[in-house]
Amino acid sequence: MKRLAVAAATALLALFYRICRLFPVKRQVVCISRQSNDAPIDFLLLKEGLARKEPPYRTVILADKLESPLRYLPVMAKQVFFIATSRAVVVDSYCIVVSLLGSRIKAPVVQIWHALGNMKKFGYATLDTPEGHSSETARLMHMHEGYDAVAVSSLNFRDDLAAGFNVDPSIVFEAPLPRVDLLRDPAFRSRQREAFLREHPEMAGKKTIVYCPTFRKTPPPNEEKAMQNLLSAVDFDEFNFVFLPHPVSRQTIDDPRVITADRSGIDPLFAADYVITDYSTVMYEAGLLGVPVFLYAYDWGTYHEKRSFNIDLARDVPTLFTDDPSVLVKAIERDAFEPERYQCFVRNNITLPTHGTCTNHLCRYILKLVQQTDC
Repeated sequence: MKRLAVAAATALLALFYRICRLFPVKRQVVCISRQSNDAPIDFLLLKEGLARKEPPYRTVILADKLESPLRYLPVMAKQVFFIATSRAVVVDSYCIVVSLLGSRIKAPVVQIWHALGNMKKFGYATLDTPEGHSSETARLMHMHEGYDAVAVSSLNFRDDLAAGFNVDPSIVFEAPLPRVDLLRDPAFRSRQREAFLREHPEMAGKKTIVYCPTFRKTPPPNEEKAMQNLLSAVDFDEFNFVFLPHPVSRQTIDDPRVITADRSGIDPLFAADYVITDYSTVMYEAGLLGVPVFLYAYDWGTYHEKRSFNIDLARDVPTLFTDDPSVLVKAIERDAFEPERYQCFVRNNITLPTHGTCTNHLCRYILKLVQQTDC
């Protein structure tokens, strides 16, 4: 039954795509995300970069979370129209329309993914595991099919990314996400930090810890206890504690001393003096900001059995890796962190372009694909 439904949906999408192809193809790029309902910063930066090209390119950003299949149908129709009438398509996550249409799409499709750097196995590398999808679902939905190019932050991990997307490594190219430009801009960081502190004047006079856990498909049984233990270890007379949940996580921390940040607002990472994470690529973003990072691996005993990694967290990440919150907080209080070793680790995962910004580097690559394709 599912197979027939997907086949019927694919046929309808293909028919609608052919109708939309009758409209003129414009000098525009469409960027599609289902990570949130807000335009991702990487897409906004791409939009600015493409607008500065000569001649300029228009950018259409379609950001819609899949919260209800029926309500998503008009979203998919809109995606088809702009895919059919654009010179290039950029996605930062799995896009149903792109994968089902596949090779029917005339414009080049570029997958830039939403996570910075290399970390966990995903996609085809995690099929039939507790944290992954089933092989049947992947085949049925043509998961991650239709890409002409895939961006990676460092070619050191080309094969890992190719395995996750099930693509030929030859289409994987080196291009860190545009947001890297902001993370490396001291003036931008200073403005963002000041703006976040203006929003939260109660944070004045204390150092700030930002806690950014990764997404877990199934919350671990010790999650609530682990959060209680962590908060009990923090001296709230000395530190602010900001909780930055993963975009698709439902985890909450119900404690009046904790500031829960909204990802649609100012990124609290810019106001962080210390970052606590676990198995999240936030560790690279914090590294680019020059903020000390500590890993709270309270469920490592079960998580690493559910999810495989491309790196050995305990060995390869040069910082504290512990399930003991008191040890973690004491390390923060002592500033027990080696910035030089950590920066070396970040450079191995994120290769900056030799000339210009990350945004311009990605824009140039997209437009080169456009020139090579007869839409």
